[in-house]
Amino acid sequence: MMISSEQLSKGRLVVTLDTNVVLRIVYKDDPAQADLAVTSWRRAAKAGGVFLTETVLVELAWVLRAAAKFGRSDVAAALRHLCQSVDITVQNEAIVLAALERYEVGPADFSDYLILEEASAARALPVVTFDREFAQEPEVELALHG
Repeated sequence: MMISSEQLSKGRLVVTLDTNVVLRIVYKDDPAQADLAVTSWRRAAKAGGVFLTETVLVELAWVLRAAAKFGRSDVAAALRHLCQSVDITVQNEAIVLAALERYEVGPADFSDYLILEEASAARALPVVTFDREFAQEPEVELALHG
C-alpha cells in the first residue's frame, strides 16, 4: 500500500518505525525503551501514521519466535494486531495478510509464506527451496539433489 496523496497533500507525516522500536512495543523486554517506543508510536500516529514494512514484520516474527520464544499463535496474533491497528499503513498489506493467514495454520516460517505470496502475486511459481516444512505447500518444491 502506498502512502496516499491525501496524506501528503495535507502535510501529514507518515513515519516508519524500525524493528527494534516495534519489538519493544510488542515484547516489552526493556521497560524504559518500551515507554520510549510507545511514545514514538503515538507521536507518529498523531502526526500522520505509522508505516510498517514487510522487512520489519519478518524480523519481528523471527525475533519473537527465536529469541522471545513466542508460540506460533502468539506471533500471528501480535502481527495481526499491528497490521489492524488504527493509523497503520502496511507495505503490501494484502500480501502480508495472506502470508499471515498461511503462517497461522502452516508448518513454515512467516518469511517463507511472505515469499510464497509475493511469488504468487508475481505469477512466479513454484518456489524452490531446501526447507522440507515449507515444501509441504502445494506451490513449493524441494530443490533437486544431484
